[in-house]
Amino acid sequence: MEFKEWLGNAWDEHATDAASVASRIVSDGAALATRSDDVGALARLAHHVYGEHLARYDDGRACLSQLAAHEHCAEAATLLRVLDASLALAKGGEDPRISFDVPTRIRITALASGSVVGHDPARAGALLMEAAASADEVSLDDRDPACRALAITGNQMACALEEKPSRTKDERALMIFAAQTARKFWARAGTWLETERAEYRLAQTWRRAGDFVQARRHAQQCLEIVNQNGAPALEAFFGWEALALAERDAGHATGHARALANAREAFERLEDSDRTWCERSLIALGG
Repeated sequence: MEFKEWLGNAWDEHATDAASVASRIVSDGAALATRSDDVGALARLAHHVYGEHLARYDDGRACLSQLAAHEHCAEAATLLRVLDASLALAKGGEDPRISFDVPTRIRITALASGSVVGHDPARAGALLMEAAASADEVSLDDRDPACRALAITGNQMACALEEKPSRTKDERALMIFAAQTARKFWARAGTWLETERAEYRLAQTWRRAGDFVQARRHAQQCLEIVNQNGAPALEAFFGWEALALAERDAGHATGHARALANAREAFERLEDSDRTWCERSLIALGG
């Protein structure tokens, strides 16, 4: 088996069997790695499964230490140091950020926030707010990895809080802040596609927060970006889905029917591979 296939399988399996995937990163994955990029990809996988899924921060750091000794690690060494520091920060104790420059500290803080969001949302929120505030205080280059880390973490946190059956007042505020942070930094670190999807996220966040006016507004902004960029049918489908859900939950039958009709039209334009998994969303809309 080649490395790319192994890595793809690991990502496919990690959500349902994180512990097994984690145990095979060094024993199987590292044996197939032939480039620094491969080692970096394994490090990102280790950081994700040991941190966000398992909350086994020390084990994650031990895994990164083993990857750091890999014969092809040289160009990935800086990345491994950053990921190691973020797991150390996620665990708590002595602050590991002191030896890094400010942009890298922001990146480490954002990554640590993503690692604890499923286990300690309040602490994750505090870390995200700290990272976002620091980013506002310095002249952070849009191309700096810290911008992307803030965007990804904000999206992860918003999704995690949306999935809760109920939220406290503080969790509602954090959910909105996280989605807004994702939108702000995807506009800097990404393309129109990431920005459009961040608008989709905001639409879903505001809907879960019970503010259907804001949910509708962000769904419409999502669709505006779709139209401006001639986006694929898949992006249009989910834009219309976001609007249909906002209209449905607001009790606007006419608006819901109109958005549902457009979602159906976009669904018909999907490639067969996308129709299979998007059909569940269409059924949930009443289609």
